[in-house]
Amino acid sequence: MLSLVAWIIPIFFSFLLTLLLFTDNNKGLKLRINELREILGKLLFDLLLISHLLLWVVPFNGLFIFISFILPFQVIDKKQRDSWSSRYKPRTFFLGLWLILILLCASIPISDPGTPNEWGDPIIVDDERVSFWPASSQNVWLLDRNLDSPAVVTVLHQRVPATFCPWLVDHSTSFIVETLHIDESRLEETAIRLGLNPDDFRLEKINSESKHTYKNSEETVNLSLVVSKRQIITDFPFENTVVGELITAYQVNWGGELRIITVTQIGNSNSNDPWAEEIILEWLELGVDSN
Repeated sequence: MLSLVAWIIPIFFSFLLTLLLFTDNNKGLKLRINELREILGKLLFDLLLISHLLLWVVPFNGLFIFISFILPFQVIDKKQRDSWSSRYKPRTFFLGLWLILILLCASIPISDPGTPNEWGDPIIVDDERVSFWPASSQNVWLLDRNLDSPAVVTVLHQRVPATFCPWLVDHSTSFIVETLHIDESRLEETAIRLGLNPDDFRLEKINSESKHTYKNSEETVNLSLVVSKRQIITDFPFENTVVGELITAYQVNWGGELRIITVTQIGNSNSNDPWAEEIILEWLELGVDSN
């Protein structure tokens, strides 16, 4: 429901306020809409409405695709370029208001990460390090049970701005995380929780499959998730010593809610559970039970 609000509000208010401020109040609604269409430019007006509607089927990041689709037509079409000089105020107002609102709507609250029964209480609830924008919620657990090694588990729920379709968002997010080394914060959290100096460790990507199927015995869960693996490396006491692995899995829901689980396994890298299936399946089962 909140994702529908985040989708409707930007285009509805942008259209309504531009209509009220830049068209003749003495005309009927239909004539005012036609007047607005002329003011904004028929091509721009139609592309805006159609593209906004298609945000529910546009893959990757909706805002990036939206801008990439609209901007070239405004630059290539000579009539559009010429009309901007005389009608830049209503066009700038409409586009600027839409952009501001759709970015602000990314602050609409996200769902809580929850807690699988097997995990106990998180050691961090509503992690203060996550962003207010876009709306995010993150919990952290320290699991030390009948596993191959202790594990620090981080679950992050985050709203993806201007994105409502889940297609390929997990792939693009994984690429961004790897490129910008965002997972370094997960490693830092693990080191601190284990009483270690985070500066003594670094991550190196493991070349492996980009997707892994998580399937439980009851077959209530059977999902292929985008995943990434990194080795945790230290040079103390010996250079290039592998001391663990970091496994991250991505799940995206309709409406633009991104869910990320990161399992940091400390110890022998030759684990009997190289994809952290036991932990990640418990997380996925929680989502099934809550539906």
